[in-house]
Amino acid sequence: MGRPKGSVSKNKILYPRKCEHCDYVSNNPTMYHYHKRTHEPIPNEQLCEFGCNQPANYKGTGGKYSCERVTHHCPAYLEEHSKRIAEHWNRPGNKKRRANAKETFMEHCCNQEHVIHKVIETKRKRYDTLTPDELKDYTHYARQARAGAQRWAKENGHKLGQQTYHVDHRLSVKDAYRAGLPLGVLNHPNNLQILSATKNIIKGCKSEITVEQLLASVNNLLEKKLNLLCEQV
Repeated sequence: MGRPKGSVSKNKILYPRKCEHCDYVSNNPTMYHYHKRTHEPIPNEQLCEFGCNQPANYKGTGGKYSCERVTHHCPAYLEEHSKRIAEHWNRPGNKKRRANAKETFMEHCCNQEHVIHKVIETKRKRYDTLTPDELKDYTHYARQARAGAQRWAKENGHKLGQQTYHVDHRLSVKDAYRAGLPLGVLNHPNNLQILSATKNIIKGCKSEITVEQLLASVNNLLEKKLNLLCEQV
């Protein structure tokens, strides 16, 4: 005998339905089926399928493997996208549009009091309460710190780019300056890391470690080196 009309099966899955592995909520079985793909194991030595040839870290709902959670953040995709955009704007029919956009920007943004005020407020929030003299000193400190970090990245074979990868200070330059740390400590390898451009922009000028943690890390490394030297002697 079949189930009476209008009755509800005890095993029926109700939607919206939350994923068993994360906070994703699907509204129907199709959405749930595609989302489940993102939690499937990634095969060993699987490479990103968007052209960068880096190890794959994520699987998309369409079944493709990517080095980034957002597939469009893959360095190879960004580079290809940048080329397409440049080609698009260089087409004869779009040159006039580009000129109009530049003219509109110059007219409504440049030398406008409300825009200048907004920039000043943004800088004030970023640098907190630095006095004009401190800001000048900080700017010089930050410029040297970033130049040193760039050198470290290149010497260690990292390829950096505005839209691909950045070298980042785990303890921010601003917090290091306020703590009076010398550049040698700020640019210590234990405080430097390579991040994708997207992740570094999201991180901004926030610190992910404290001054105490950085100093302890540097001191521990020095102690290990001294112990090795003593053992060799």
